[in-house]
Amino acid sequence: MATITCKCGAVQIEFYTKNDLFRLECCCHDCSAALWYANKRGGPPFPKIQCVDSSWFPNDFKVVKGENELGAFVNFENADTTRFHCTVCWSVLFGDHTAYAKKLVVTQVGNYKEFEGLKNAELMSPQARHFLKDLSKEQLATLPIWEGDPANVYQGVAENWMACFPAVLEAGHEGTEMNAQILLAKIGGAFVPTGEARLTEGHPTLMQQLAGSV
Repeated sequence: MATITCKCGAVQIEFYTKNDLFRLECCCHDCSAALWYANKRGGPPFPKIQCVDSSWFPNDFKVVKGENELGAFVNFENADTTRFHCTVCWSVLFGDHTAYAKKLVVTQVGNYKEFEGLKNAELMSPQARHFLKDLSKEQLATLPIWEGDPANVYQGVAENWMACFPAVLEAGHEGTEMNAQILLAKIGGAFVPTGEARLTEGHPTLMQQLAGSV
């Protein structure tokens, strides 16, 4: 089964499947800013390019070890995504988004190159690259060549992701013994960093756009 492990090995999480439900490359400010913040707190180096490999799994897993070493944060008050991390080495392990309806979690731990954070997983090839509008011209120039269908590169949210999102939700599920919401309650909730302008200075998130906060 697919496992997530932090850099220091204090935390290990195991899913009940090897297969991800969807995979894409996310160029949004929000994802990269979170990895930047974790690195600032002592976490592993985050990707130099703002293009984060992201895979979704069912929100049903077990914490094999390290429950007491798990913490959570959001980039800003009322943020879309709650990110779970190891409090010892500050590896960001997975995230829960408000749109996931308690059925999915997303992991970007595979972006860390100093250690193998995602093991025993059978991943599909990336299906899209999205939120290019969050990048400057200089950042766009540093992106690796997209190997997939050119139609699946998007300035905003990936249309193919939105099209298959209901089916992905249907394939996901809410664990009864452990899931992101149960874990968040057990560890005492998520904290909001203060004095970190980079976490809020990017383009509005998708949910902010849908709410009209543009």
